[in-house]
Amino acid sequence: MICIEISIISLFYKLIYVFTDPCYNYTALDDPWRSPDNRYPPQYMCDYYVSWNGWYRLFLHGQSVQMPDTCVDENSCGTDAPLWLNGAHPTVEDGVVSRDVCISWRNNCCHAHSNPINVKACPGGYYVYEFVMPIGCYFTYCAGRGIFYSFGWAVRDTNNPADGNSSVIQLSSPFLFFGRTYQQIYVNNNGLLTFNQSSSAYIPYSFPANRNQDIIAGLWTDLDNRVKGVVSYNQYTSGNVLTNATRDINTYFPKLNFNASWVFVATWNKVAYFNLTSTDTSFQVVLISDRNSSFILMNYGDIAVTEHPVQAGYDTINSTHYIVIPGSNRGSFISNFRNSSNVDVPGRWAFMVAGEPDNVIGIQVRLSSFSDLTQSSNIEMVLQQMKQELVKYGLPNSVELKLRKRQKIKP
Repeated sequence: MICIEISIISLFYKLIYVFTDPCYNYTALDDPWRSPDNRYPPQYMCDYYVSWNGWYRLFLHGQSVQMPDTCVDENSCGTDAPLWLNGAHPTVEDGVVSRDVCISWRNNCCHAHSNPINVKACPGGYYVYEFVMPIGCYFTYCAGRGIFYSFGWAVRDTNNPADGNSSVIQLSSPFLFFGRTYQQIYVNNNGLLTFNQSSSAYIPYSFPANRNQDIIAGLWTDLDNRVKGVVSYNQYTSGNVLTNATRDINTYFPKLNFNASWVFVATWNKVAYFNLTSTDTSFQVVLISDRNSSFILMNYGDIAVTEHPVQAGYDTINSTHYIVIPGSNRGSFISNFRNSSNVDVPGRWAFMVAGEPDNVIGIQVRLSSFSDLTQSSNIEMVLQQMKQELVKYGLPNSVELKLRKRQKIKP
């Protein structure tokens, strides 16, 4: 009886802890316009008129992000004088800390100080913030850059018609794709990019298909933006987007000394599946080029499960090159896209599709135990992961990897 009473008391205190700890008792704040990439918006936002109450966790397009703790540019984050955290983020062991908040304005990263806020690091690798009313307008709290590139009305995207594809889009810079050069592209509502003609196909075929067209599929399935969601696109030849693209590609493909000269961003934001208006699916395909080398980024936010056929990756004419993002042919699995990656950035996949790849001398695979390679299913999984890494650097998908077993006997 005593043990039972102790257990009940222990559970009681644990429940109190969960209900009072801000790491488990917060409001999700997911405003895409809070991104530092949202520069010179047509409408300036102000957090002075928000009824702040309690703790908040920041998201961008469903991806957890943190408040910037380095200088952000004025005229960003959806306003003219953005707010950023003046001081490093705490550790979990620090508990709740108070941090100064800077106002970026008049070419001064900390032109003035707003009211300080409390911050806490949480065990899941995220932070929560006790936001308070700033000292005036037009000030907004920034949400650190997530994996999505800027899109929407804030950057003057062009929207696709409801349940229709874009007209032909003339590219301001040629895009190289596995030996072919394209001057135009189509953004199709059902989650794919095509080059020679638009596509209304809502049932994807499996890659490799050995067909006569090049396809880039962010998430090819039966999508419907008539009642929910927006499909939009934009292209850039200057500005902050190119700076971000240059940084990303040089991070994922070191030794290239890459400098982006053109970026094309196509976004499917909170689009529903056909006949399932309660679903939300958000993803993005980004094409990046310096005229000699080309790359694709695929960014995934919230992806609803579906019974519709799905396919994500790319396929070329005669399937000389193709990639299938693992699990993308199973609609019950695709909600995991926001956590999967081939570049150690949850929700992002990166591929080099033209240019000279790095000299890949070897790759490292971490195994959890020696027994990992004793079963054929595990061998296949490891080889598939190795192949994905090599394909990222331009190796043709047609290459077959095999594992040769060797035994070393000590003398």
